[in-house]
Amino acid sequence: MLTIIRDKATGWIAGVIVGLLVISFAFWGVSFYSGQAGQLNVAKVNDVDISFQSFQRSFSQLRKQMQSVLGDSLSLEEDTFIKNQTIEKLIESELINQLVIDSGLNITNEKLTESIKNIEFFRNEEGFDRIKYEQSINSIGMAPSIFEAQLRMDLLSEQLQAGFLETTFILEPELENILRLESQSRDITYTILSLPSFIEDGEISDSDIDVFYQANPNLFTQPEQVKVAYLELNIKELAKDIETNEEVLRNFYNDNKGDYDVVEQRSVRKLFVKTGEKATDENKNKAEVVITSALELANEGKDFEEIVQQSTGEALEFSEHSFMSKGIMGKEIDEFLFNSEEGVVSKVIETKEGFNIVKVVEIRGGSENKYENSAQKVKEDYKNKQAELQFFELSDQLTTLSYENSDNLEIAADAIGKEIINTDYFARDNNLEGLLSDPLIISKSFDPELIRSGNNSDAIELSDNHIVVLRVLDHKEPATKPLEDVRDEVIASIRLKLAGEKVNETGDRIVTELKSGVNPESVISHSGIEWTTTEKVKRDDMFINRAILRSVFGAGKPNSDEPIITSQRLGSGDYAIIVILNANDETLEVDEEQKKSTDLKLRRILSTNEWQDLLRDARNNTDIRIFNENI
Repeated sequence: MLTIIRDKATGWIAGVIVGLLVISFAFWGVSFYSGQAGQLNVAKVNDVDISFQSFQRSFSQLRKQMQSVLGDSLSLEEDTFIKNQTIEKLIESELINQLVIDSGLNITNEKLTESIKNIEFFRNEEGFDRIKYEQSINSIGMAPSIFEAQLRMDLLSEQLQAGFLETTFILEPELENILRLESQSRDITYTILSLPSFIEDGEISDSDIDVFYQANPNLFTQPEQVKVAYLELNIKELAKDIETNEEVLRNFYNDNKGDYDVVEQRSVRKLFVKTGEKATDENKNKAEVVITSALELANEGKDFEEIVQQSTGEALEFSEHSFMSKGIMGKEIDEFLFNSEEGVVSKVIETKEGFNIVKVVEIRGGSENKYENSAQKVKEDYKNKQAELQFFELSDQLTTLSYENSDNLEIAADAIGKEIINTDYFARDNNLEGLLSDPLIISKSFDPELIRSGNNSDAIELSDNHIVVLRVLDHKEPATKPLEDVRDEVIASIRLKLAGEKVNETGDRIVTELKSGVNPESVISHSGIEWTTTEKVKRDDMFINRAILRSVFGAGKPNSDEPIITSQRLGSGDYAIIVILNANDETLEVDEEQKKSTDLKLRRILSTNEWQDLLRDARNNTDIRIFNENI
């Protein structure tokens, strides 16, 4: 199931995705979806229903997060994966909630309040922001009381899981054995026979081609395909056709000035010498000398950064501030800033912090608010606004007419003035771009009912401002491709099969030769072998294939005068031949910090396994029903 993620994301991205799978369900437990009688349910855990509403909301949230990592266009397989993860996580969340309730644990109100206040998303520069908290919770359709109830359950779940870690222990001999194993290393010599190097260009007979084709029809199957026609309404496309003129746009600007006008602001560059309120007269005099010299250079037209570079010592500081409103930099500096034109440099301004020279770089807002400053944005907003009005009217016509005339799209197309788009044949897993890459479109295109009836689909809402109605024009069942169409593929597959057999045969022959006592450099059964010798290889070596490492440390220890010869067929089809020359048991010298770290790591692994065993046992003893027809 996770191969979808593996194919698209590795390293830290894969880590992010796995994290999202957990975070997405942090606050979607039983307290959110229980007690919603009369609603469509997607699952039942004992006597607790999981509603379609909570599934839909969780699915939407997780899908958005996955799109932020993998890109906006998710395949049908990826969409199915997200659905499966959604239902599984909701079931697991309910199982945990029931375990928590049965455990009799408790979280005080004080602990709950502290946890909420420590959530970074609900904080501002001054600390916890109650207004932000309530607005955030309401924005996802939750009442604060429900959020707090579920957070209490999550904290109890953490408390229950923490109990496993606290009660798990590692015996001293076990810990020492693990540390000893981690310290072991091997001296090895190995080579890898590359599968592609064994592919030959020899002739393949017609009979061999026919036999392989008949024996492996699954390799040459034409997947199920459809050809569809569709009508599409998209606000972005409608906006492109909206005509404008300056008079209309100026009127729109005047009617919506609050969306474009800003308070008077200044972009500022500053030179500063710090003194502080308690500075001595001597320090102030020194600072004044530095800032006065800087002012002379500024008046000569030199750039502030250049002045700092020419200044001796570190007293003179440079800073740049983008568009600041009045009151941020103090009244002494504000008095100059908001009474000066762009490009003007101040004289020395003394404040309680020190001496300043400021330059007005750019002015915006206030008296500078005018249509010209926002013309492009006004134009975009006006066109979008008009497009929205068109969209709601046209979408209503499209939905109604395509339903009333379900056997064609022409009537709806004429009414809304849009062209019907006809596609070529495509399969579910074609790497198409644009509309046909959307999982909802693919799902509808292969809907058995639409294929059977030939009727128009319902309006497919791809977003709040993008809908599509489609009909299936033709459908092709899965079928084996004709041999003449896949002849080259069959030949390539035969050559790859023969190469695999040959690389295995050659590898086995070399192993036999080495076991007879032949030195690796003297192997004659295959030419052109390159051997790599590496000393003190450990189990976690990052530069050697993991399968080779597993083979090295699973083969035992060689005698001082008799190496171990082993081999490993790799997932790529390559063949690795390994000579284990020596086993190194390092003298175990481990400090307490390393022992504590290893002990914690092992206890976490064991406690996680125990926790998963508990969930597995709870699931096996729980009445769980999934209503796939409602998903």
